Amino acid sequence: MEKGLDAYKLKIIALLFMILDHIHSHLWLYGSMPQWISLVTRFVSPLFLYLMIEGFYHTRSRAKYLLRLSVAALIMLAGNVAINLYFHNVNPNTGKYSYFRLTGPNNIFLTLALLFALIWCLENIKQRNHIVRNVLVAVIVVCMCPFSEGGLYMLPVAVIMWFFHEKKALQYIGIGAFGLLLLAHTLITFTGACSLYSHLCFDNEWGMILVIPFILLYNGKRGKNTAFSKYLFYVIYPVHIWILVIMNFLHN
Repeated sequence: MEKGLDAYKLKIIALLFMILDHIHSHLWLYGSMPQWISLVTRFVSPLFLYLMIEGFYHTRSRAKYLLRLSVAALIMLAGNVAINLYFHNVNPNTGKYSYFRLTGPNNIFLTLALLFALIWCLENIKQRNHIVRNVLVAVIVVCMCPFSEGGLYMLPVAVIMWFFHEKKALQYIGIGAFGLLLLAHTLITFTGACSLYSHLCFDNEWGMILVIPFILLYNGKRGKNTAFSKYLFYVIYPVHIWILVIMNFLHN
């Protein structure tokens, strides 16, 4: 019996928890579902990021991989904008659109595309290939990250995963240290306006440390390799987001 979990199985686990998290955050069920759901699902984005970086090193064409992520990001962006315009999703206080209200709520494809480009630049710099050009592109990508979903939190994790790619123990330590740093920030900013439990579940990015057990379970194998498995995430992600967002708009 094969030990551990391959990339496909990890992706399925991440998809299921992602859908649960989005049902919790986008539907009117938010108040009736346990608060801890938003915390225990924080491993999903880092796990997709980890699998993307693994793909970066194993893909036959990095250019095609980046193009695929970029096209998916543009399609997701177009769908988000269309839905937000149709339902007039403006700021209730100003009556105007903001960047995140118009382009949101979710577009992990954009985040992954930016971080893939950054890792590619860092790899080229490491190998001393076109250093100046790659430094410039890397700086531009870093500046764009705050405008992507979870970009500020995913950026350090991506660098840690890339830098310690061949040193797994240090990779786990780095991710754990960053998660503990975020936990410290969460505790420091606790004002007592709500329970500590609620605060920990709301300011929950520190929960990304939960990705470590899943990385430990990864056996380094790709797993199922079909057109279905390759494009499953690219289809399910936007479709389920748009369905949930539209349902929420119609309910409200």
